[in-house]
Amino acid sequence: MVAVPRDAATTILMRDVPGVGTKPEVLMLKRHADEAFAAGAYVFPGGLLEADDAIPASLVLSQELPPEAAAALMSDVQPASKALGFWIAALRETFEETGILLARLADGQLWEPSPAEKIQIAGQRRALQEGTAPFATVMHDLERYLATDLLVYFAHWITPETRPIRFSTRFFLARVPPGLEAEPDRVEVVDHVWLSPAEALQRYASGEMAMMAVTTKILQTLSQFGSAADAVRKLRYAPVETVLPKAVMQDDGSIRMVYPGDEGY
Repeated sequence: MVAVPRDAATTILMRDVPGVGTKPEVLMLKRHADEAFAAGAYVFPGGLLEADDAIPASLVLSQELPPEAAAALMSDVQPASKALGFWIAALRETFEETGILLARLADGQLWEPSPAEKIQIAGQRRALQEGTAPFATVMHDLERYLATDLLVYFAHWITPETRPIRFSTRFFLARVPPGLEAEPDRVEVVDHVWLSPAEALQRYASGEMAMMAVTTKILQTLSQFGSAADAVRKLRYAPVETVLPKAVMQDDGSIRMVYPGDEGY
Protein backbone atom coordinates (compact mmCIF):
# COMPACT_ATOMS: atom_id res chain seq x y z
CA MET A 1 0.00 0.00 0.00
CA VAL A 2 1.30 3.43 -0.95
CA ALA A 3 1.64 5.77 2.04
CA VAL A 4 -0.38 8.99 1.93
CA PRO A 5 1.84 12.11 1.92
CA ARG A 6 1.50 14.36 4.96
CA ASP A 7 1.34 18.12 4.43
CA ALA A 8 4.48 19.98 5.49
CA ALA A 9 6.18 23.35 5.12
CA THR A 10 9.86 24.27 4.93
CA THR A 11 11.55 27.66 5.15
CA ILE A 12 14.86 28.64 3.59
CA LEU A 13 16.28 31.67 5.38
CA MET A 14 18.72 33.50 3.10
CA ARG A 15 20.90 36.44 4.04
CA ASP A 16 23.28 38.66 2.10
CA VAL A 17 26.78 38.78 3.54
CA PRO A 18 28.40 42.24 3.51
CA GLY A 19 31.53 42.51 1.40
CA VAL A 20 32.69 42.38 -2.18
CA GLY A 21 32.38 39.14 -4.11
CA THR A 22 30.53 37.23 -1.41
CA LYS A 23 27.58 34.95 -2.03
CA PRO A 24 24.33 34.84 -0.09
CA GLU A 25 24.09 32.29 2.70
CA VAL A 26 21.29 29.94 3.72
CA LEU A 27 20.63 28.52 7.18
CA MET A 28 20.99 24.76 7.47
CA LEU A 29 20.18 22.68 10.54
CA LYS A 30 21.67 19.35 11.55
CA ARG A 31 19.02 16.96 12.76
CA HIS A 32 19.57 14.76 15.79
CA ALA A 33 20.97 11.32 15.00
CA ASP A 34 18.06 9.66 16.83
CA GLU A 35 15.33 11.33 14.77
CA ALA A 36 13.02 8.99 12.86
CA PHE A 37 13.26 11.10 9.71
CA ALA A 38 16.44 12.47 8.10
CA ALA A 39 18.53 11.47 11.13
CA GLY A 40 21.86 13.30 11.19
CA ALA A 41 21.14 15.11 7.93
CA TYR A 42 21.42 18.82 7.26
CA VAL A 43 18.02 20.28 6.42
CA PHE A 44 16.13 23.56 6.32
CA PRO A 45 13.75 24.54 9.13
CA GLY A 46 10.37 22.91 8.67
CA GLY A 47 7.82 20.36 9.74
CA LEU A 48 4.26 19.14 9.49
CA LEU A 49 1.25 21.34 8.91
CA GLU A 50 -0.90 21.25 12.05
CA ALA A 51 -4.65 21.73 12.26
CA ASP A 52 -4.19 24.86 14.41
CA ASP A 53 -2.15 26.51 11.63
CA ALA A 54 -5.31 27.17 9.62
CA ILE A 55 -7.84 28.06 12.32
CA PRO A 56 -9.28 31.62 12.40
CA ALA A 57 -7.15 32.63 15.41
CA SER A 58 -4.04 31.81 13.35
CA LEU A 59 -5.18 33.24 10.03
CA VAL A 60 -5.86 36.69 11.53
CA LEU A 61 -2.17 36.90 12.43
CA SER A 62 -1.37 37.39 8.74
CA GLN A 63 -2.09 41.05 8.04
CA GLU A 64 -0.03 41.49 4.89
CA LEU A 65 -1.02 38.24 3.18
CA PRO A 66 -4.77 37.54 3.32
CA PRO A 67 -6.17 34.00 3.01
CA GLU A 68 -7.49 34.76 -0.49
CA ALA A 69 -4.02 35.69 -1.75
CA ALA A 70 -2.48 32.54 -0.27
CA ALA A 71 -5.22 30.41 -1.82
CA ALA A 72 -4.53 31.97 -5.23
CA LEU A 73 -0.87 30.93 -4.93
CA MET A 74 -1.84 27.38 -3.88
CA SER A 75 -4.86 26.65 -6.01
CA ASP A 76 -4.42 22.90 -5.49
CA VAL A 77 -5.08 23.15 -1.74
CA GLN A 78 -8.57 22.47 -0.45
CA PRO A 79 -10.31 23.95 1.38
CA ALA A 80 -8.93 27.29 0.19
CA SER A 81 -8.66 28.58 3.76
CA LYS A 82 -6.07 25.88 4.46
CA ALA A 83 -3.52 27.43 2.06
CA LEU A 84 -2.45 30.24 4.38
CA GLY A 85 -1.83 27.60 7.02
CA PHE A 86 1.30 26.54 5.12
CA TRP A 87 2.81 30.01 5.52
CA ILE A 88 1.95 29.96 9.20
CA ALA A 89 3.36 26.44 9.65
CA ALA A 90 6.59 27.52 7.98
CA LEU A 91 7.02 30.42 10.40
CA ARG A 92 5.99 28.33 13.41
CA GLU A 93 8.45 25.55 12.65
CA THR A 94 11.22 28.08 12.00
CA PHE A 95 10.56 29.62 15.40
CA GLU A 96 10.45 26.26 17.18
CA GLU A 97 13.67 24.95 15.61
CA THR A 98 15.79 28.10 15.38
CA GLY A 99 14.31 30.68 17.76
CA ILE A 100 13.91 33.08 14.83
CA LEU A 101 10.47 34.69 14.82
CA LEU A 102 9.64 36.69 11.70
CA ALA A 103 6.94 39.09 12.87
CA ARG A 104 5.60 42.60 12.37
CA LEU A 105 4.30 45.32 14.64
CA ALA A 106 0.73 46.55 14.34
CA ASP A 107 1.90 49.36 12.04
CA GLY A 108 3.48 46.88 9.66
CA GLN A 109 7.12 47.46 10.61
CA LEU A 110 9.32 44.38 10.88
CA TRP A 111 9.81 43.56 14.54
CA GLU A 112 13.32 43.79 15.95
CA PRO A 113 13.03 42.42 19.52
CA SER A 114 14.77 44.24 22.34
CA PRO A 115 16.95 42.25 24.80
CA ALA A 116 14.01 42.06 27.23
CA GLU A 117 11.68 40.91 24.45
CA LYS A 118 14.18 38.23 23.41
CA ILE A 119 13.93 36.77 26.93
CA GLN A 120 10.15 36.79 26.64
CA ILE A 121 10.35 35.13 23.22
CA ALA A 122 12.58 32.39 24.61
CA GLY A 123 9.97 31.60 27.22
CA GLN A 124 7.19 31.53 24.65
CA ARG A 125 9.28 29.24 22.48
CA ARG A 126 9.69 26.77 25.35
CA ALA A 127 5.95 26.81 25.97
CA LEU A 128 5.32 26.12 22.29
CA GLN A 129 7.81 23.25 22.23
CA GLU A 130 6.35 21.74 25.38
CA GLY A 131 2.84 21.97 23.97
CA THR A 132 1.53 24.19 26.75
CA ALA A 133 0.71 27.14 24.45
CA PRO A 134 -0.53 27.04 20.84
CA PHE A 135 1.33 29.21 18.35
CA ALA A 136 -1.67 31.50 17.85
CA THR A 137 -1.83 32.09 21.61
CA VAL A 138 1.89 32.85 21.70
CA MET A 139 1.55 35.46 18.97
CA HIS A 140 -1.52 37.05 20.50
CA ASP A 141 0.26 37.25 23.87
CA LEU A 142 3.22 38.94 22.18
CA GLU A 143 0.82 41.28 20.35
CA ARG A 144 2.66 40.71 17.10
CA TYR A 145 1.63 39.69 13.60
CA LEU A 146 3.32 37.06 11.47
CA ALA A 147 5.47 38.35 8.61
CA THR A 148 3.90 35.92 6.16
CA ASP A 149 4.52 38.36 3.32
CA LEU A 150 8.27 37.77 3.65
CA LEU A 151 7.83 34.16 2.56
CA VAL A 152 8.06 33.42 -1.15
CA TYR A 153 6.41 30.13 -2.10
CA PHE A 154 8.66 28.65 -4.79
CA ALA A 155 8.65 24.83 -4.70
CA HIS A 156 6.44 21.83 -3.97
CA TRP A 157 7.93 18.36 -3.58
CA ILE A 158 6.18 15.07 -2.82
CA THR A 159 8.13 12.13 -1.43
CA PRO A 160 8.38 9.17 -3.88
CA GLU A 161 5.63 6.56 -3.64
CA THR A 162 8.19 3.89 -2.71
CA ARG A 163 8.96 5.51 0.67
CA PRO A 164 7.14 4.36 3.84
CA ILE A 165 7.10 7.92 5.22
CA ARG A 166 5.94 10.53 2.75
CA PHE A 167 5.46 14.29 2.76
CA SER A 168 3.88 16.86 0.48
CA THR A 169 6.18 19.76 1.29
CA ARG A 170 5.80 23.40 0.31
CA PHE A 171 9.08 25.34 0.23
CA PHE A 172 9.33 29.03 1.10
CA LEU A 173 12.20 31.48 0.78
CA ALA A 174 12.68 34.46 3.10
CA ARG A 175 15.35 37.15 2.92
CA VAL A 176 16.55 37.99 6.44
CA PRO A 177 18.97 40.60 7.89
CA PRO A 178 22.72 39.81 7.79
CA GLY A 179 23.12 39.75 11.57
CA LEU A 180 20.28 37.36 12.28
CA GLU A 181 21.40 34.37 14.31
CA ALA A 182 19.77 31.06 15.14
CA GLU A 183 19.64 29.09 18.37
CA PRO A 184 18.92 25.39 17.68
CA ASP A 185 16.46 23.71 20.03
CA ARG A 186 19.03 20.99 20.91
CA VAL A 187 16.24 18.43 20.72
CA GLU A 188 15.41 17.83 17.08
CA VAL A 189 18.23 20.11 15.92
CA VAL A 190 21.75 19.78 17.34
CA ASP A 191 23.73 22.23 15.22
CA HIS A 192 23.41 24.89 12.54
CA VAL A 193 25.50 26.62 9.93
CA TRP A 194 25.15 29.48 7.45
CA LEU A 195 26.62 28.56 4.07
CA SER A 196 26.34 29.65 0.49
CA PRO A 197 24.29 27.09 -1.50
CA ALA A 198 27.38 26.28 -3.59
CA GLU A 199 29.53 25.58 -0.53
CA ALA A 200 26.80 23.45 1.02
CA LEU A 201 26.70 21.36 -2.16
CA GLN A 202 30.48 21.02 -2.10
CA ARG A 203 30.39 19.75 1.48
CA TYR A 204 27.65 17.30 0.52
CA ALA A 205 29.71 16.03 -2.43
CA SER A 206 32.76 15.55 -0.21
CA GLY A 207 30.75 13.57 2.33
CA GLU A 208 31.15 16.19 5.04
CA MET A 209 27.41 16.93 5.22
CA ALA A 210 24.62 14.39 4.80
CA MET A 211 21.56 15.64 2.92
CA MET A 212 18.39 14.34 1.35
CA ALA A 213 18.07 14.54 -2.41
CA VAL A 214 15.38 17.21 -2.23
CA THR A 215 17.70 19.42 -0.16
CA THR A 216 20.43 19.24 -2.77
CA LYS A 217 17.94 20.04 -5.54
CA ILE A 218 16.73 23.12 -3.67
CA LEU A 219 20.33 24.20 -3.08
CA GLN A 220 21.03 23.84 -6.80
CA THR A 221 18.11 26.14 -7.54
CA LEU A 222 19.31 28.74 -5.05
CA SER A 223 22.95 28.59 -6.14
CA GLN A 224 22.15 30.44 -9.36
CA PHE A 225 21.35 33.69 -7.52
CA GLY A 226 23.95 36.29 -6.65
CA SER A 227 22.04 37.76 -3.72
CA ALA A 228 19.09 37.03 -1.47
CA ALA A 229 17.29 40.02 -2.96
CA ASP A 230 17.78 38.60 -6.45
CA ALA A 231 16.48 35.20 -5.38
CA VAL A 232 13.36 36.67 -3.78
CA ARG A 233 12.68 38.93 -6.74
CA LYS A 234 12.96 36.19 -9.35
CA LEU A 235 11.25 33.40 -7.45
CA ARG A 236 8.31 35.44 -6.19
CA TYR A 237 6.46 35.27 -9.50
CA ALA A 238 7.94 32.09 -10.94
CA PRO A 239 5.44 29.25 -11.52
CA VAL A 240 5.52 26.44 -8.96
CA GLU A 241 5.47 22.92 -10.36
CA THR A 242 4.85 19.87 -8.20
CA VAL A 243 7.82 17.50 -8.23
CA LEU A 244 7.20 13.81 -7.56
CA PRO A 245 10.44 11.82 -8.01
CA LYS A 246 10.01 8.29 -9.35
CA ALA A 247 12.03 5.13 -8.86
CA VAL A 248 13.16 3.49 -12.10
CA MET A 249 14.63 -0.02 -12.34
CA GLN A 250 17.95 -0.12 -14.22
CA ASP A 251 19.20 -2.95 -16.42
CA ASP A 252 21.57 -4.06 -13.66
CA GLY A 253 18.73 -4.32 -11.16
CA SER A 254 19.58 -1.12 -9.31
CA ILE A 255 17.08 1.63 -8.61
CA ARG A 256 17.59 5.17 -9.88
CA MET A 257 15.51 8.16 -8.85
CA VAL A 258 14.41 10.32 -11.78
CA TYR A 259 12.86 13.76 -11.79
CA PRO A 260 10.61 15.67 -14.19
CA GLY A 261 12.63 16.36 -17.33
CA ASP A 262 14.94 13.35 -16.84
CA GLU A 263 15.02 10.54 -19.37
CA GLY A 264 12.74 7.73 -18.26
CA TYR A 265 10.54 9.84 -16.01
